[in-house]
Amino acid sequence: MFCGFLGAGKTTLLQHVLKLADGRKWAAVVNDVASMNMDGRLIEKAGASRVIEMANGCVCCSMRDELAETVAELAGSGRFEHIFIETTGVAEPRGIASLFTKPNAFGRTLSDFATLHALVTVVDAAQVARVWRDQTQRDGERINREREPKEVVELMLEQIECADVLVLNKTDLVASDIMPQLTRILHELNPRAEIAAVSEGRVTANLLLGSARFDAQATIQAARWLRVLSGDGGVMKPPTHQQSKSVEWTTMVFQSRRPFREEKIRALIACEHPGLLRVKGFFWVSSRNDDMGYLSVAGGIARWNFVGTWAAAMRERGVISEAEIPETAKAYWELPQGDRRQELAFIGIAVDMKALRRDLEACLE
Repeated sequence: MFCGFLGAGKTTLLQHVLKLADGRKWAAVVNDVASMNMDGRLIEKAGASRVIEMANGCVCCSMRDELAETVAELAGSGRFEHIFIETTGVAEPRGIASLFTKPNAFGRTLSDFATLHALVTVVDAAQVARVWRDQTQRDGERINREREPKEVVELMLEQIECADVLVLNKTDLVASDIMPQLTRILHELNPRAEIAAVSEGRVTANLLLGSARFDAQATIQAARWLRVLSGDGGVMKPPTHQQSKSVEWTTMVFQSRRPFREEKIRALIACEHPGLLRVKGFFWVSSRNDDMGYLSVAGGIARWNFVGTWAAAMRERGVISEAEIPETAKAYWELPQGDRRQELAFIGIAVDMKALRRDLEACLE
């Protein structure tokens, strides 16, 4: 499956791969949110034995069921050795991968019909370089948004964070001296993924068609911020000595059983924190004691959401009994707060994490 933001080069990559079929029967499913799917025409000419176009929606959300039915039908026919899926630029890999890992209402998963070989994210080298430059050199306050669609930077980072292979494409459009830093950035965001730096999508066949790379646990949990939260996110060994000279990465997990004052934590996150690239996790504010908060910071955009109700609040209100407390909540249960907590991962370059921790503690009740 190929993901990647708009213009990263997914179609070019798929065209190149299909030319390597050498008589083998390969199918392609091409998704576009627009009503006219031009990519499907290009893929058909590239040599796919069958091309199915899925337009007017995204296969990670509004067209999930249609994608599952299409792949199951293609796999069930027994005619195709490989089925390639090219997603729209705004697709989130986790949503599609869940079709293969989470049972539907009938207890079936797409893995009953087909094997998810690898999640491949195509990354525009010039776009990553531009985002990185803006993040590290930008002055002024961080932009705060609440309950709005994800920004370009956040979507791009999530596509990078959930992948087995990262194809750093269009390398011919960036200066050669910054390539080691771009490779290091991708490695730090997703330490598990194999990285291939190419131009015009020219990857080797073995990179994508060799051993299966997708792992239901490891792939989904590959993001550096998840490893930081789990305690497995210390200093990562850099891929090469040359890359290790480029940046000093710093990480921190902030945990507390005291609520934040909402106005204080919002003001702190809105301040400029030079070098801070990524913040993700759950938070608890006293002004909304029952609501589970979720914070994501990417590329200078902070997005706040309240994504549900703490299990402790539901237990206190009699909505659920003690026996009905979810196992996921029990894992964090601590009286008297229950599962209410602060659990935020911070990732950046040369960030003074000790000072940031003190600032966070000053926001607590």
